[in-house]
Amino acid sequence: MKNKLLPLLMFLSTTGFAQHEITVQHAMATDDFIEISIKMNKPFSKFHLIEEDTLILTDNRGNLLKENKEYPLNYNYNNGANTVSRYYPPKYKVKRLKVKGRIKYFRPSKEHNSYFDLGTAGAIKRNVNLVAKNILAQNPELYFCIADSTMINRVFPGFTYKLRDSEPYRKIDFSSFDLIYAYRYTDHQKIVYFINNDPAPGYNNLTLKDKKTGIMYVLSRIKRGITPAERDAIHVEIMIENEASVQKIPFELDNIKPEKL
Repeated sequence: MKNKLLPLLMFLSTTGFAQHEITVQHAMATDDFIEISIKMNKPFSKFHLIEEDTLILTDNRGNLLKENKEYPLNYNYNNGANTVSRYYPPKYKVKRLKVKGRIKYFRPSKEHNSYFDLGTAGAIKRNVNLVAKNILAQNPELYFCIADSTMINRVFPGFTYKLRDSEPYRKIDFSSFDLIYAYRYTDHQKIVYFINNDPAPGYNNLTLKDKKTGIMYVLSRIKRGITPAERDAIHVEIMIENEASVQKIPFELDNIKPEKL
């Protein structure tokens, strides 16, 4: 019996590893930065999210490269298959790179209490934190809400802005936006949102940060010529990290040759 089970167990193990295969999608070098993209073999889905947990680049001389913070390319989870980071280049030519790190693989689900379908915008109560109380008990900094103009005016009284230097300052025209949402997460635990299945919804967005609380407010135009019924039907979902839903996958890739651009 043991001899018959062994090949099957080996096959299952190999199949599971193949689903989490991590490779370098591209590596390129310019005078300003070295960019590297790490790819993971996973489905393109809001229920299969990835983010870099750690990433260490060592060049062919054994020197560690310093991350270029001017390009915050991975601010949060994404549902694509790759992550991108940039590093300051040394003064000499880098012939090869060694990449070592961990990918955070987030699979939100209702079963693991990490996926929450908040419903449609028309039915969601405004200006209240929609993170469940049992989660807030352990992580009081987490915040997500659907807001309205009264909250913006209260948090940012007398706020005016302009898009170009040649324009005069103006107040917010709330009729220009279809949805206002606000969020805050920490380095230890993150919130991911999808609005109408989009992690970066809308256009002509206006983003404001409350420096006192760290909460980000996003005023978004979801669709040109949206009707009141369509506005009320905007679908809102959030995903919240927890230990049961996040897997940290270590990897090490050697002899990576960056392409000179």
